[in-house]
Amino acid sequence: MQYHRKATRRLHDDQRLQLYNKILPSDFLHYGFFDDVATLPEGMSLSSITTAQARYAELLIDLSGNPADPVLDVGCGMGGLSRMLHDRGFAPTALTPDKTQAAYVGKMQPNTPVLRCKFEKMPAADHMHQFGTVFTAESLQYLKLDQALPILADVLKPGGKWVVCDYFLNHRTTDKTCHNWELFQERLTQTGWKITYERDITANVLPTLAFLHMLATRFGLPLLNFTTLRLRRKQPGLHHLLQRMFDIIEGVASDNVGLIDPSVFAHDRRYMMLVMERA
Repeated sequence: MQYHRKATRRLHDDQRLQLYNKILPSDFLHYGFFDDVATLPEGMSLSSITTAQARYAELLIDLSGNPADPVLDVGCGMGGLSRMLHDRGFAPTALTPDKTQAAYVGKMQPNTPVLRCKFEKMPAADHMHQFGTVFTAESLQYLKLDQALPILADVLKPGGKWVVCDYFLNHRTTDKTCHNWELFQERLTQTGWKITYERDITANVLPTLAFLHMLATRFGLPLLNFTTLRLRRKQPGLHHLLQRMFDIIEGVASDNVGLIDPSVFAHDRRYMMLVMERA
């Protein structure tokens, strides 16, 4: 009954994001950017990933508009990009629907205003033509374009920039985890946007996926299997009662490991760094 319950997405209090923040103490929750795309997972460390995450943010900031104009960090996560924007002389506003993220950013960056809401629920009239740059770094995938695109047009200053860094589906499927690349481009054209900068950085994010995949296949799954076998030997009765649950857990774990397989990711998705402006 528990397994077949209706799935819910805890957008306002995501414990997984809290876990990621403790594992990667850089205040970033994205894949990072490796200049050396041949970096092997065996030679990587958590420090390598935090360095790549800072590099990712630097590239985004380099694409932004006039530093004198306020900027909006949509889906700010734990505030890493907002912090770097502030350090570079920008005046960021952070936006997140997650109460843990909002509280953390508010505590660590008291000079950064925080809007706690979904972007689609943002009071655009209160921020009309306020921002010179709007960032959606690994947050575009969560936005409903029919609602988000008009708000973007409203809150950006004339001549402002919308900077995107996110992954897209390569093929038209029923997969709803992110936007399809071709459909996204069509929607931009239909709604009066043009892409003024485009860079495919798929190869630059794959080292992070390769590292995570290595940890999962060499440590995570073997440890799960070891725990199950040990319980079967030590507590056969309890193991028998919980066998169905263990099978479900192993199946879910295997599916999630498949999602971070870098070869599968590169086949199904492309990771794009973009700048859009009003046509």
